[in-house]
Amino acid sequence: MTLLGYYNTLPPRTFPKTQFVEDVATRCGVDEASVRNWIMGRNKPKTEEQKQVLSQMTGIPVEQLWQG
Repeated sequence: MTLLGYYNTLPPRTFPKTQFVEDVATRCGVDEASVRNWIMGRNKPKTEEQKQVLSQMTGIPVEQLWQG
């Protein structure tokens, strides 16, 4: 599973998606737009620490977050 795949499993247009984005942004020290770009694969986190946070929060290994 990828980060986008994980995000897509969250209930549509409900609080869990918004909360996930807010939580990632807070833990990674970035804005929500950056997180949404990461989810869509437009950009990737700049630091290994940010990638590790995403991995920990989703349970997806770092090397699989943006496969495909």
